[in-house]
Amino acid sequence: MPPKQASPTASSTIQLLGEALRTFDPRRWKTENATETLALGIQSLRSGLFLAEGIPLFLLNGPGDQTRAAGPPEGAIEITLERLHALLERDAALIGQGGAPLSVLSPRDLLGHGTRLLRILADGLSVTRRRREHDSRDFGASARGWLDELPAYYRRNFHYQTDGYLSERSAELYEHQVELLFRGGADAMRRMILAPLATHLEQTGKSASGAGLRFLELGSGTGTSAQSVTRSFPNAKITCVDLSAPYTHFARRQLRDFPRVDCIQGDAAALDFADQRFDAVYSSFLFHELPLPVREAVLEEALRVSKPGAFFGMVDSLQSGDDPGLDWALEFFPREFHEPYYANYTATPMEGLLEEAGFDTVATGTGYLAKWVSARRPEVQPLEDLTD
Repeated sequence: MPPKQASPTASSTIQLLGEALRTFDPRRWKTENATETLALGIQSLRSGLFLAEGIPLFLLNGPGDQTRAAGPPEGAIEITLERLHALLERDAALIGQGGAPLSVLSPRDLLGHGTRLLRILADGLSVTRRRREHDSRDFGASARGWLDELPAYYRRNFHYQTDGYLSERSAELYEHQVELLFRGGADAMRRMILAPLATHLEQTGKSASGAGLRFLELGSGTGTSAQSVTRSFPNAKITCVDLSAPYTHFARRQLRDFPRVDCIQGDAAALDFADQRFDAVYSSFLFHELPLPVREAVLEEALRVSKPGAFFGMVDSLQSGDDPGLDWALEFFPREFHEPYYANYTATPMEGLLEEAGFDTVATGTGYLAKWVSARRPEVQPLEDLTD
């Protein structure tokens, strides 16, 4: 018998709010570390804010026809919120123990928050229309101007969002939209890359601050991940590469106060860098939006530009079996939000692709709806590669 489904209606919205209030009880914020307690309090309040802000969108994006599935299985809300709170606790512990500064929780454009939310709610009508019509090729004039310069797989409205990744308007709303979708957990998921990167630097005797090191971020988007990385490794030189010119322009503005970060428009599958240039290569929520051949090409390029013994790390969506309690979400998400390569991504473990590309997989882990994988380029290139 299939699991009982809960329709995404007003009643399930009330349930969602009730579970959130129960899960984010302020009495759970107290820890023995004052910085950790403060971080967890900020995180929990922030998550509650995005949860409340997302309710109108949740109702607006209800089922458009009878062919759409009703919603997540019974008990899924409780499990999802438990995973979210566990992630926020771990993230707060990371900050409390010095793995990231408290400044990573600094709000982005606090004064513009309310206006941006109103713009997102207004834009939600257009997003809902695209979802109902399955229209993933709807671009405004400015966005259409970029299409001929981009690979075919990228010429679409990912998530049915207005202009896809191809306008400044999209870039301005994107991070807020993502936090609404993930109930305030998106930044904390991205920060899962910090601990394995710090562990690698410690194990290899490199500077804990990143002094003298070059990092490369692939698919850097609006620059949010780069902000956390540069705050945590302030002396590293970080190069950010993204396929979208509008998002790259936006990222430059967002990162203007970080002089060691450079943002470049480019293709992660065909990097314009010399061999063995970087001490660390990482990405955040990139691979699930790539077709399999492009995923493989990106990993080949990452290996090529990495120094021997260099770090490779990624944070991305869970894959099938990573957290069985959330496997339902891996089916629900691409159905509700246009993600054409997601099914193949969830069925093709990144650990295997990394090993096929030539990396040594070091460790993996999960948090909320994401997984992280850390790997290392071997110190010695395999003999068969040398004879190619």
